[in-house]
Amino acid sequence: MDSIIEVDRHKIARPAKEVFSKIVLGDMAIGEAEGPCAMRITDLRIYPIKSCRGVSLDEVQVEARGLRGDRRAMIVNSEGRFLSQRTHPKLAQIDVSLIDEMELNVGGDAVIASFSSERTNADVWHDTVSACVADAEVNAQLSDFLQEPVKLVRLDDHSMRQSDSRFGAPSQVSFADGFPLLITTTASLRALGQAAGDDIPMDRFRPNIVVDTLSPWEEDAWNTLQIDGQRIDIVKPCTRCVMTTLDQATGAQVGQSTMQALIKTRGIKADWGSGVVFGVNAIARPPFTQLSVGMQVDVAA
Repeated sequence: MDSIIEVDRHKIARPAKEVFSKIVLGDMAIGEAEGPCAMRITDLRIYPIKSCRGVSLDEVQVEARGLRGDRRAMIVNSEGRFLSQRTHPKLAQIDVSLIDEMELNVGGDAVIASFSSERTNADVWHDTVSACVADAEVNAQLSDFLQEPVKLVRLDDHSMRQSDSRFGAPSQVSFADGFPLLITTTASLRALGQAAGDDIPMDRFRPNIVVDTLSPWEEDAWNTLQIDGQRIDIVKPCTRCVMTTLDQATGAQVGQSTMQALIKTRGIKADWGSGVVFGVNAIARPPFTQLSVGMQVDVAA
């Protein structure tokens, strides 16, 4: 890798500028802010079913598990293990609406997801979570579309899962990979696109909150954000996988340049793991408020 950020796990729980190496992209130094700017939210997104299509919102309520409605459901195989676009890229073709109830568009056919009293244990990474099971109709339609037996499951008030306690005080978390929130920035996306020589869409990184920033990689130095009274703690950089190379409308692999640019410019090595990173994982702290597009984002620490 051309650039590797050395990170200590205990520091990354409260990251500071000195934790991160300055990254150089061509002749342009990045990683240091170029002056004050009023950062604002430009997009809020939820993914009602893990690894399926996202929904952009103008406003959304923050909850302990993250943004309301985000990744509260997921699809599991016959062994109860979660499916994702990493192995099932066709999930990108499943549309989900949450206007009154969960409605799926699967292969062009609409179906309402109703959930029964049946429960099952669902595995997501290293966690096993008790979840509600959807009715037979939606499970049959999903199984036919994915060409294997699957079930749709959903979190409820009886479902318990916590974030990794190595990264600060733990929080409840949904079926997200590890933390309630994922935040990305517009300037960092532009810098990555410049490195890739390509126009990279933000949806490949599946963020919850997109912040408009002046300089790339400002998020490397964030500890805590304040957004209209909502405190959000930054816990660690978000490591990335093959999903960054997939078209989020079709699941087709179209963006090898994205991963190549990440490998070249955003490698990370820490005692908790290594890989390439884009965006930051975060935890919202109570009291929880409502976020809206256009709100100012302030760095509190």
